[in-house]
Amino acid sequence: MTFLFENRSHIKNSIRKPILSLFRTILFQRALVPASFLIFSVLWTAPLAAQNQEKNSKTQTGTGTGGTDSAPNPTSKPMEGGIRVTGKKDQRDREILRTPNSISRLNEQDIQDAGINRTNDIDKQVPNFSIIDSGSRNFTYFNIRGMRSIAFSEPAVGLILDGIPLNDNVALNTELYGLENIEVYRGSQATLFGKNFQGGVVEIRTKKPTNVPEGKITYDAGNYKKQETSIYYNAPIIHDKLFFGIAGKSTEREGYLSNITGFYYPNNRPYELPVEIYKTHPDGRKGKAGRFRLYFTPNDIFEADLQISAESFDDGSLNLVNYLGAKSEREKALLQGCVAMPSNCSKLYGTYINRVNGDRKVYWDYEGKSNVTGNTYSLATTTKLPHTNLKTASAIRKMDIDPITADSDFTTTDQNRSIYVEKATTFLNDIYFESKDKHDPLQFKAGIYASNKITNIDQAREHRSQVYVINDFPGLSAPTREKNLSRLHDKNVSFYTHNSYTFAEKFTITLGARLERQESRLSHTEQAVGISRANNPLGETLVLSDPYTINNRYNYNVSRLIFDYKPIDNLMFFIGFSRGYKNAGYSTVVNVPNRAAFKPEINDTIEAGIKSEFFKGKFGLKYTQFYTETQDFHVVRAINLSQYINLNAELVTIRGYELESFIKPQKDTKIGLSAGYTEGIFNKFHDSVLNRDFNGKWVHFIPKYDIVSYLQYRNEYGIFFRGEFQAVGQMYFAADNTVYSDPYYVINSRIGYETDTISAYLYMNNINDRYYFTSYIDGTFQAVPGAPKTYGFMLTYKI
Repeated sequence: MTFLFENRSHIKNSIRKPILSLFRTILFQRALVPASFLIFSVLWTAPLAAQNQEKNSKTQTGTGTGGTDSAPNPTSKPMEGGIRVTGKKDQRDREILRTPNSISRLNEQDIQDAGINRTNDIDKQVPNFSIIDSGSRNFTYFNIRGMRSIAFSEPAVGLILDGIPLNDNVALNTELYGLENIEVYRGSQATLFGKNFQGGVVEIRTKKPTNVPEGKITYDAGNYKKQETSIYYNAPIIHDKLFFGIAGKSTEREGYLSNITGFYYPNNRPYELPVEIYKTHPDGRKGKAGRFRLYFTPNDIFEADLQISAESFDDGSLNLVNYLGAKSEREKALLQGCVAMPSNCSKLYGTYINRVNGDRKVYWDYEGKSNVTGNTYSLATTTKLPHTNLKTASAIRKMDIDPITADSDFTTTDQNRSIYVEKATTFLNDIYFESKDKHDPLQFKAGIYASNKITNIDQAREHRSQVYVINDFPGLSAPTREKNLSRLHDKNVSFYTHNSYTFAEKFTITLGARLERQESRLSHTEQAVGISRANNPLGETLVLSDPYTINNRYNYNVSRLIFDYKPIDNLMFFIGFSRGYKNAGYSTVVNVPNRAAFKPEINDTIEAGIKSEFFKGKFGLKYTQFYTETQDFHVVRAINLSQYINLNAELVTIRGYELESFIKPQKDTKIGLSAGYTEGIFNKFHDSVLNRDFNGKWVHFIPKYDIVSYLQYRNEYGIFFRGEFQAVGQMYFAADNTVYSDPYYVINSRIGYETDTISAYLYMNNINDRYYFTSYIDGTFQAVPGAPKTYGFMLTYKI
């Protein structure tokens, strides 16, 4: 397979292209992939030889498989003299410091301090990680270093919960409870985890049951009638053998939007403050989620972890507003109007002043709803063999969106509605061997991953106006539903391995490889369903496009090569080369077969970084710089209000960096700073729908930068305070760079009193009440606003 890369960006560096060309030749064309699998063939004998060597007391976990399962054995005693041991250095932090990858980690205390309650709170604490919310939690996309998920495609950034990949969009924006830690891996992880994720991985681990009964209840109440309650409790059933855990969460709040069906102008002067006739808050959210867990350790060799989880949410209408109604856009209109007609400037200014508080106002005749259910059944096992660990993960994931409905003309006129129904079932199995002795210089991981996903989609647009229906669907009467019916069947099987060897305790080489085969099928038809002219109560169906079926097969072959050097225990330098990919797929709302399929997205990355921690953990610094060339970058384009497709941009280059640092000037105080910068450029992109070239334009839906800094104080008397500053740079919403979100910043604060059993907190987020956008719907002027100023009270009780 030959890959062509062409860089026309204004990013100029005479060294980059020769380096990447050499790196592609060595890494991806017959050399490294066979070598990586050859290394695994000798792994069965290598541990035997290694055991005869003197063991190094310093851990090498991070240089190998990443040490993703570092939780202690539940049969170990976490008590000393009847007193629970706290405050010790987390060993996983040490492992990550020695892992040649850009990783952010939040332990249980970090999660509580930052106020992380759901997945879309995580990105605010992690550099170069953003979450694109399309107005409904059913369509939420993770974005790391510009590698992003979009409609129709596989997630570029995956969510792995207790070892189980959850690769549907509903799982990406869900509630969190009973957490142990969160780790965010940036860059392609194709060779490290079972499921391929070319942008990165968000790995979440929940509290594992042990011999010590423990639990926590949290109650959170705030403005917008917010009410949240979460609980977890773990305990042994049979000491050292069988354990159980239960956890759950309920949440409810009023909507941030105000729906207004009309105005009354007392003096009939439009620049005066109008009286709203009717107002509701259609985007209110409520839901419940729960998890049951059995953990079985019959002996020192075998462990089994069985989990059953369920979630159900009703999120009301889509969280969408008119982009042109934003303050910044009105300010522009005001200035332009004053220049054009100075005599009317005072009236224009009066209009602006009177309506600045209408940022989250909408004007819909139909408010809509959003119902989601998800169920996951998983079993993970560990078998400790003489020289290696055998691990398995199997799961069934069922997800139903039934339905999402919305006012798709976004006016008070009853003209159009949209209806979306999706039902998906995923079966997955992951089986792998990995190193048992983390002190060995040789670390390895090798496995087989297989998945089978079946998805049925009914995406419809209901035309309520007879004028439109009689012209386009003769023989039917309003309301008529224009329906795209699709069935997707996607099967994947892959072999992956990730291996490292450390020389003289200082220099490590890591080799990884992945071979994957994808088989996919799309069956599609478009219909119109409505009432016939004869007023037949059963209605009538018109076939708008002939049914078609597309079958495709793809083979992927990617590798990874990393060099790292540790001159001293708390300092590491690394440089890595990797190839990632996002699977090919199909657009499900297009009636032209040759436009339905889109190609896989392939990216090559070079990254280099430094990790350090000094002064007995009082100062830490992580810095990584990266450069990526991507072929066939996935871009969504609307054909019309009923159809849109994925396009492949021929070449995109992305570069940037991420920085994480902290300092502890004294034992009670911590100051932290995280910053990320990402610059994505369309080097070559011909939009076949618009018949336009966007060469040289910035890639949309990538924030230019994100910053979070905080000052945190916690003393021995239980007093806690955290002040936080978050800033996000400009983000374009369109390939022509004409629609965008302005840079913004928000300020958050949290103060509390903590004891061993009860803690209480007061918090306020977005104190400056900044109005900003997080996403935009292509083909419309509808955008997704961020949350307004929120505040509340939280109480936790440790059982």
